[in-house]
Amino acid sequence: MRRFVALGAVASLVVSTAAAASPVTIPAGTSVRLVTAQPLSSKTQVKGDLVALRTAEDVRVGDVVAVPKGTAATGQVAEARAKGAMGMAGRLEIRPLYLTLDGRTVRLAGAEGEHGGVQPGAILGMLLVAPLFTGKSAVIPEGTPLRAVVAKTVILDR
Repeated sequence: MRRFVALGAVASLVVSTAAAASPVTIPAGTSVRLVTAQPLSSKTQVKGDLVALRTAEDVRVGDVVAVPKGTAATGQVAEARAKGAMGMAGRLEIRPLYLTLDGRTVRLAGAEGEHGGVQPGAILGMLLVAPLFTGKSAVIPEGTPLRAVVAKTVILDR
């Protein structure tokens, strides 16, 4: 009788492990909400820099959590322009590239930008008083939300 009980326990363990490791398909176009993991500025970032991102919430496929909240992701500075003379604002645009989960790369698509700027009336008034006035640098604080989508369908063992 003990042998039968022990075999039953092993069989149920194998079944529950197999169910937990079933593959999850994340279809292309699945929405992924990200946040910046560090502050970014057009003063220090240049086009091509890689930047740390993370998922802001679980990515679910049906009732299954395919990508947990806090998963590391990577983005790239798509455009960086320092502030300029005569009130020209800085520009900083971040493009989500991918996230890595269980050793697999999940490609992302999408872009978010933030522009530093000043009011047009303020520029005109400043030009008369201070001809060397410069615009504001673009700043993206840590935790700023970005939207992305899965670029290509991927199957993950979860």
